[in-house]
Amino acid sequence: MKRIAGIGLLLSALLFADGAVIKDGKRGLMWEESYHSADVKVDFAEAKRYCRNLKLGGFEDWRVPTLFELLSIVDFTRAKPAIKAPFKQVKKDGSYWTVTPYVRESEERWVVSFKDGATSNAAENYDRYVRCVRTMH
Repeated sequence: MKRIAGIGLLLSALLFADGAVIKDGKRGLMWEESYHSADVKVDFAEAKRYCRNLKLGGFEDWRVPTLFELLSIVDFTRAKPAIKAPFKQVKKDGSYWTVTPYVRESEERWVVSFKDGATSNAAENYDRYVRCVRTMH
């Protein structure tokens, strides 16, 4: 386990043959850490399908994160990538899907860029990256 200085966030990484999971004990979340997180862009429907079908770390209840959840792993003191350690699989200038709807447009979702932690909206038919999450029970 690793303590991130100045944040009080406890993260631990568990490695598996098909990727890794990263636990955020403070928020009770487990994150996907695989090549897919940095290499594959998909539209929103495919992002939901991918997370729903993901089998990682012995778990099958993965989902697309909310905006609040995805922002919880942004490190605003860094850039390119603006993501907390121990995450390594990240597209440094790519935007990542959240399940949170963008209120002004019914067919858009909030996305987070790990270039600098900025948020924006994207139409659901655009291709973006996805990092799946699950709630630890």
